[in-house]
Amino acid sequence: MSAAGGERSNNRRTMTADPTSRDDPLALPEKKKKVSVRRDEASFPDPDAWILSDADLARMERDQKSAPPPVKIPTLDYFKPPTRFHTAEVFAVRDSSEAALSAARFLLGVSSSLDGEPLRRCSGFLVDWDEEKKAGLVLTTARLIRTKDSPDSGWSGGEEYAPRADVTVHLLNGTSAKGDLVYYQPHYGITFLNVEVDQPIKLPSFCEEDVKFAQDVFRLGRDDSLNLRITYARAEYKNPNMYRRYHNVYFRSPDEHGDDNEYDNGGLVIDLNENVVGMVNVPKRFGSFIPSSILLNCLDSWKKYRCIARPHLGMMFQAIKLLEPAHVDMLWRMYNIDHGLIVQEVSKGSNAEILGIQKGDVIESINGKPVSTTIELENTLMITCKGPSGAEVHISVGVFHTLKKQRSTVQWTAELSELGEVLTS
Repeated sequence: MSAAGGERSNNRRTMTADPTSRDDPLALPEKKKKVSVRRDEASFPDPDAWILSDADLARMERDQKSAPPPVKIPTLDYFKPPTRFHTAEVFAVRDSSEAALSAARFLLGVSSSLDGEPLRRCSGFLVDWDEEKKAGLVLTTARLIRTKDSPDSGWSGGEEYAPRADVTVHLLNGTSAKGDLVYYQPHYGITFLNVEVDQPIKLPSFCEEDVKFAQDVFRLGRDDSLNLRITYARAEYKNPNMYRRYHNVYFRSPDEHGDDNEYDNGGLVIDLNENVVGMVNVPKRFGSFIPSSILLNCLDSWKKYRCIARPHLGMMFQAIKLLEPAHVDMLWRMYNIDHGLIVQEVSKGSNAEILGIQKGDVIESINGKPVSTTIELENTLMITCKGPSGAEVHISVGVFHTLKKQRSTVQWTAELSELGEVLTS
């Protein structure tokens, strides 16, 4: 018994003392043997095996063509918007995106071509609907058919238009219809198109009062894929320079928002309640739009006379109320006058020049109605001097003659014209 027990004890001691035993937690790891392996080139695959033969390529091409095309799901596909709306600069008006989406339902794409060559791609919107004829009247910019811009300024003339251009209206369902160009007006820069539409389209609600200074607005257009372009801006009133007509309100978009894109030409300008407040006519970050009051008067003239005519006054103006306040104060102290239009230019040979109106004089009223801005002037002319092209109208102008410090009423008879007014020096 004692001998057997001693043997077992020796076995235990042997295992405990063996540093290579796996059961011993203090055992050292076994050293790995370094084995030298000769690189045998024959063990690598043949490089030529990776080269596809013409037969393989042909078979792959046949398989690719025979395979069903991948299904595109608009709700899952990545969509890159043409303009950015969800930016920090427009956080305050993001809740009003529904107004833009609702107004977009009557916003269309329009394009023109001349002799088979593309001319312009713009936007437009329906302003009237004929249920019996299943036709809509589309309002858009006259730039749609303009082939040449004025070489000098908006008042020097020289623009050229192509009324025979082919026009296409791009409908919201992805189809296109031939547009019938029925009228264009170069002074206000607008165009009317007729288009046949199977189903009636929602018509816009125009705001009868013009936007206020710094009012929030959205500029809407459609690109060549009919994707909606939304640009946030604030309305700005300022005196026009020699390159612009004086029936415009101006845009001021925040930094990093808004771009210069012709697609927006003829597009909508809406307030945050979806009311139309204008139509884009210079689609730039600091561009301009024709206010709704002018558009409504143009539409009324078109419906009544099938033309939009106005008398030519032969003058350029700046509004006193849009000058620097200190300047307005000085004029009030010197002349006791704080409203009206300062005459900047008088066209040579015009009735204004013949009747003694000079640069620096102030136009205070037209046909007995006070005028404080050039937009008020245009609306007054269109309301009090409305009629067919070529008709003669009586004009009464209240003038403050600055050098003489005298007031007078100047009267003359003018002919209504559809042409853009041109001033000559």
